[in-house]
Amino acid sequence: MVTYLFDFDGTLVDSTEAVEKALRIAIEKTVPAVIESDLYDDYYKALFLFIKGKLTYQYLGVIHELVAQGTIHEYYKLMPRYIKDFPHARRVIRQLRARGRRVISFSGEHTYPGGKVIFMKKTNWYDEFDEVITFRGTKDMLKKFQTLREFYPDEPFVWVDDSPSRFTYILDENTLLVQKASPYKSDVALLFERQNFLKIRSIREVLEIDDGLSAFAEGDKA
Repeated sequence: MVTYLFDFDGTLVDSTEAVEKALRIAIEKTVPAVIESDLYDDYYKALFLFIKGKLTYQYLGVIHELVAQGTIHEYYKLMPRYIKDFPHARRVIRQLRARGRRVISFSGEHTYPGGKVIFMKKTNWYDEFDEVITFRGTKDMLKKFQTLREFYPDEPFVWVDDSPSRFTYILDENTLLVQKASPYKSDVALLFERQNFLKIRSIREVLEIDDGLSAFAEGDKA
């Protein structure tokens, strides 16, 4: 059986505009006094950096204020409302499962513990997968990938992600690495030299990849 690993944000759903909109509305609802002041940009940037896990000491005081005002909680409540599926994303996942493939959500966790699962449940994505796995950073990602490989030692994996930098750590030759094109992520030139790497423009192309793998497997049996 082929096992598919899908990133979530940027691969199956478009969350970029959702982040910007939810940040703005969360600030406006919880600290309206800063909307027309010079502090607004600092509040917005502090919250943005916190969400991305890149907060600096410069903004610690602002974040403490946002926590006290309930802004971060409000952001996580608002965010799922504005997340949009990429075209064909759910159909691709459902068709793969209908074909008997194992489909796993394999993506980075949010700064807020459990935030990714919350978003997936509120957008009705959670139950689309056979399993949901989140990781906190590169080391955790590699550990959980290795655990999957130990569970399914001989099965081919197909990993679909819009962040190709993650693939640079993966040396498993029985994993096809598929980069979903994104205007927000840069290519990694060295990956194009690898035989187990592809770049696609639409998530719909994953079904064509699966067709090719099926044909190859059938030919192998013959």
